[in-house]
Amino acid sequence: MKKIYSVFIVFAAVCLLSVPSFAIGLGNLTISANAGLYTPSNGQSSIMYGVAADYGITENWSLRGAVQTTTYDQSGVQTTYTPVTVDLIYSQQILNLKPYLGAGVSYNMTSSGGVSTQTTGVQAEAGISWALGGFNAGFEFRYLIPDVNHMDTGAMTYSGSANGSITRII
Repeated sequence: MKKIYSVFIVFAAVCLLSVPSFAIGLGNLTISANAGLYTPSNGQSSIMYGVAADYGITENWSLRGAVQTTTYDQSGVQTTYTPVTVDLIYSQQILNLKPYLGAGVSYNMTSSGGVSTQTTGVQAEAGISWALGGFNAGFEFRYLIPDVNHMDTGAMTYSGSANGSITRII
């Protein structure tokens, strides 16, 4: 569990410290929490939760970094999966709705039966978010492949996200 918190703290620090040097004056930094249903290819569905930081590069393009985690049963063995992802997202604003598509890479930590592994993966997502005054909410479908060396081990997530006025203009 300490490893998860350490990864989250490092990820948050890197996001917050590197964004100003990446693109000063180009966009907003938005932090959000999310939770959803994770369905691995060979295990039971479980709740996956985490945090994400979105940085608007242009009106339609953004960069998202996220840390999520879940624990599920895989053939009678408790498995913990924690992906750290970076995605490039394309979106269009239509009234209060913002549909989007994205893809990215991930660093994945899996612990199962006392054995820990780290892999590099890829993912694609599609979703929609909507503005409700000073509050934003969203729904996303994401397909994750946690190990690029085993492309047949994909998993699906359906998640919702929410954020209040946690936007920083840079």
